[in-house]
Amino acid sequence: MNALLAVFRYEMRKSLTAGRVAWWFVLAAFPVTITLLSRWVQSNEGQIKLADRDSFWSVLLYVAVPCMCCAMSALLTAGPAIATELEQRSWIYVATRPHGIAWLLLGKFFVATAWAFTAAVAATSLSVLFVNAPAPYTLWSGILKLSGLAAPAYSATYLLLGAIFPRRSMVFCVMYTAGVEVLLGSFPAIINRITVQYRLRSLLTCWLPLSDDLRNSTALQYTVGSNSPASHILWLASITIGFILLAVLMTRLRQFTTATESDL
Repeated sequence: MNALLAVFRYEMRKSLTAGRVAWWFVLAAFPVTITLLSRWVQSNEGQIKLADRDSFWSVLLYVAVPCMCCAMSALLTAGPAIATELEQRSWIYVATRPHGIAWLLLGKFFVATAWAFTAAVAATSLSVLFVNAPAPYTLWSGILKLSGLAAPAYSATYLLLGAIFPRRSMVFCVMYTAGVEVLLGSFPAIINRITVQYRLRSLLTCWLPLSDDLRNSTALQYTVGSNSPASHILWLASITIGFILLAVLMTRLRQFTTATESDL
């Protein structure tokens, strides 16, 4: 545990660059901006019916915070985790340390999760101040619980993709997000159950104040699960732990080279 804590502190200090902090503010400000724009449109076009406000803000903040803010923050930090070490030519030193690869990936995973979740907390807390929902606390607590599950799940997913495709990690992370989480996750079939989005949407219907019309809509009936929240949480925990273990195993078995093409 001392090694993990040391790696976490080092990686957190290393990630505190001007560019990364700027991206944190951009991602945290995105849901707030969407909230303010929605209120501005409502003030000009007419307010949403009181009975539909909780559903509207629940879906809006769900898309803006766990789906966008958490996922993008995790992508920026966990996706290039291995590629960064290869570019800095520090991979050989890490690989020769006892359990060095495992501690490194775990440390980067926790750093990515911390960046993603803190951005989600800031975004949700500020956004709720401007919503006109009847149940703002339920909205706030529900979005934070979803973000607390989304941040580690996406961090582990992008960490695994970075281990599989270290040289083009960001490209494949974006392709996975668009092709699997967005398209496949919204496809009304059994295969969408392997995605993080399916589990988060299922918990959305359990934890956030949605109207009966929305809960019983055809779109949600085929894209969410009817199991208990505990089962969806267990699935997300299994995905997170499983992907981390796979990433560690793959990096231990693969032989990475730190040489550039000009050196060969």
